[in-house]
Amino acid sequence: MILNKIVAEVSSQLEAQAKLGVKIKRVGEVADTGPANRGLWHQISNVTAVFADLKGSTELNANEGARVAAYAYTYLIRAMAVILERFSGRYVDVQGDGIFGLFSGPSSHFYAAACAITMKTHMEKEIAVRFRKDASTRRRLAAGIGIDRGTLLVRRLGLRGTKMNEVWAGTTLNVAAKLSSVAGRNQVVMSERAFNEYARGSKLRRRALLQSCGCDGPVRGRGLDLPLGEAKDSWNRERAPGRLGLDFDSIHRLSKGWCSIHGPEFCEAIVTGKRAGR
Repeated sequence: MILNKIVAEVSSQLEAQAKLGVKIKRVGEVADTGPANRGLWHQISNVTAVFADLKGSTELNANEGARVAAYAYTYLIRAMAVILERFSGRYVDVQGDGIFGLFSGPSSHFYAAACAITMKTHMEKEIAVRFRKDASTRRRLAAGIGIDRGTLLVRRLGLRGTKMNEVWAGTTLNVAAKLSSVAGRNQVVMSERAFNEYARGSKLRRRALLQSCGCDGPVRGRGLDLPLGEAKDSWNRERAPGRLGLDFDSIHRLSKGWCSIHGPEFCEAIVTGKRAGR
C-alpha cells in the first residue's frame, strides 16, 4: 500500500542519516550551494540577510485576479533578483511571495545595506509605476524589506535525482523575514545587532548610510559635504515588537530612499568606502 511504502522510505532515510551523523565545517563565505551528503553542514558567520516581501499578497490574489497577481509577482521578484545579484548577493532565492539574498565576506554588510535601500527606492519610483501601467490596475505595489546579521548553517537535503533544496538553519534569515513583515509599505527595517555593526564602519560609510542629505525633489543640497549640524538621521529607532519573539530590544526603520540627486554618491560611499571619482 502507498502509505506503508512511504513510511518505510522515511524510516530508511532517517536510518541512513543517523549512520552518517552530523558534521559541521566552518567556512568563510556563502557558496552557491551547500554540501549535499555524508552528514556535512557548512556554518557561516557574519552573514547579512536581506528579505523583501510583497505587501498585501493575500488581498491581491483574492481581489485582483490571476493576471494582475502574475504581473505583481513577476515584476517584484525579477527586479529584486537583479538588484540583489548586482550588489554581490552570494545566494539569492525565492521564498513564498518574497525573495532573499545572503551576503558574506569583508564589508559585505555594506553591500547589503545599499542593496536594501536600492530595492526600496526602485520599488517606489519604477517597479510600482510600471506595474500599475502594464497591469492596468489602480493597486499600488509595495514591499517590506528586513535586514539581520548573524550565523547560518546550510546543507542540501533533497533526495538524489530530485531538486537538492538548500536548508538555511539559524535565526538570521528568519529574523530578516520577520522584520520585512513589520516594515511598512516600501520601508526597510533593520535589527539592532545589524545596525550596531554599521556604526563601526568608517566615518564616510557611517555618514552615507545613517544620515540623509535632506534633499527633496529638485532642491539641490550638498550631499556628503552637508555640514554635520544640517544632516538628518535617516533611521528611526523603535522598540522591537514583542509578538515577533526577537532576541534584541530595538529595531531601526528607514522610510526614505535614495535622493534623486545624491543617491549615486551616497551609494558609492556605502559600498566602496570612497567618494565617487576619487
